[in-house]
Amino acid sequence: MSNPNIETILADPGASNWLKDALRSAMTRDPVDAANDASTLKNLLEGLCDDALETAWDEHVDRMAGVA
Repeated sequence: MSNPNIETILADPGASNWLKDALRSAMTRDPVDAANDASTLKNLLEGLCDDALETAWDEHVDRMAGVA
């Protein structure tokens, strides 16, 4: 799905309830504030993902080297 709009996501049975709830909540807020918060959330979640991937990679390398 390329460039879906809010209505498309809200109508999509495959979209997560978490995302739908976040969109509904954002629609009641100032759009600039909501966009800024969404950007901050994106950055935080990307950092969390990067940390998890780095940890998994380090554990994999250790296993391959027979360390763990």
